[in-house]
Amino acid sequence: MDVTDSRRAMAYLVAPGSDDYIRIMAVLESSVNDLTPAEIAVQVSATGPAMSDAVVQKRLDKLKDWTAATGRSDPSRIRRHADILARNWRWTATPAGRQVHRFYTSVLAATPTMREIPLPSLARIVDSAEQLATAMAMPRRDDKLIAELIGRLFTGHDDLDTALVGAEDSLAGLADRFDLDQEATAELKGLLVDYATHVAGELERGAQQAFDVLNRMLRPYFATLAGIAVAASQARALIERGALTASKGGRVSDWEGLTAWCDPYTGRSSRFSLRLVRALPGMHANLRRLHSSAGYATGRARALLLAKACLDPKHGTAILLAATGDHKWRKLHGEADDTELASNPTWRGGPPVPLPELLRTTGRTGARGRAPAARDDTAARAAVLEARERRRAEHAAAIEEILATEPGMPLTERAARVAMASLMAAVRAPLVVGSTDRRTAKQDGLACTLFHVGDQTGTVLAPTWRVLIPGRILVFHLPGNWVTPPRPTTPDTAPRAVLLRQPLPEAAA
Repeated sequence: MDVTDSRRAMAYLVAPGSDDYIRIMAVLESSVNDLTPAEIAVQVSATGPAMSDAVVQKRLDKLKDWTAATGRSDPSRIRRHADILARNWRWTATPAGRQVHRFYTSVLAATPTMREIPLPSLARIVDSAEQLATAMAMPRRDDKLIAELIGRLFTGHDDLDTALVGAEDSLAGLADRFDLDQEATAELKGLLVDYATHVAGELERGAQQAFDVLNRMLRPYFATLAGIAVAASQARALIERGALTASKGGRVSDWEGLTAWCDPYTGRSSRFSLRLVRALPGMHANLRRLHSSAGYATGRARALLLAKACLDPKHGTAILLAATGDHKWRKLHGEADDTELASNPTWRGGPPVPLPELLRTTGRTGARGRAPAARDDTAARAAVLEARERRRAEHAAAIEEILATEPGMPLTERAARVAMASLMAAVRAPLVVGSTDRRTAKQDGLACTLFHVGDQTGTVLAPTWRVLIPGRILVFHLPGNWVTPPRPTTPDTAPRAVLLRQPLPEAAA
């Protein structure tokens, strides 16, 4: 190997004959005293295939070259020149070799079990962020309490972030690790899907709350919070001199990273939920495969059923001939008029049975007949393309109608639904970064901006219903445009906008 650092100690895990090296390292790592090659050979042979002293000595020499094991002579046993030879040395694992073997036994040797996603840590993140916002707004600041809340906040974040790394892949592939019957497979399917959807929903809500608090209320105090975390540390002097790095929360970049982690659109929690939702179809497919393998859908299950049926003393011969004979029409059968036939006539020796034309036509296009001609789906493709273009044109016309209509004026039903979709996205969106009065979101090519005014109600009016947005006015526009508020606005302190949907009584009449 060209490697000269501690990575050499991992070579025995992938080298030829790694099973022998792993067994020897297991003996060395578990032993309190240093062992001779003969003693190692005895213990290794007791737990598996026998290994001679010579083979153990060769393996120990290689482990020494890889810095995973070390040997030394025992002065108390030296009686003659031969006692100095390596076969009389006493061996033990090096510190690097012990760490590598413990990593192997704890992580690599067994099938890794997915860790439960700690949703209580998410609750601690939200609760600590809210308490920090309250503590920073108090007239007299309690730095000791704030430092404790900072530690609790980042401890919960590390716990949750560690569990989310790769969890969606583990959750999606969890079904492949179980050999279940039909009932247990259906039960596992329900449990996995329910847990995945529950985790995705809780993460979305909790991350949104934490992001609102961090972005709106704590962002001006990031530098102050970092200073408090460093001041409360026992290694404050070393951190200020640059000898140590402050723990999480002691730098402004830690707070910026936590805010980005909780972002409901680009953060890790949102990416986890998105990937988990995308993995659910694959999870369904794996569970359906397991469900079918537990029943009679596999070739192995059908072969076993056929073998069992062939053991029948009365019909076994006929079943075997019917299943294994080369029958051109083996899927078509009928009853003959002759009632004096043997109980199990052969296929060729039985009477001819007239088959209807429809059955013969169907048989010719089966697996043993001619392949059916490809269907001409040109008309269907044209119809689908026409419907898609019609929907696209209707959607574009609805957007033009919304942009050309004054706020609060009636819209057609389709235009109102397009406007409603964009409005719902804006209601769920946080405040625009750098502003205190607006929320903006886009949906299907249409953007909506909500301005907080406090004394006016925005309206979307459809033929049979209407939507009211108290305290806000709304402006529809094309995505990417910065809209100027139509009137003076006030700061928006609510964590989320609220809308009311009402039916129109005159439309119902």
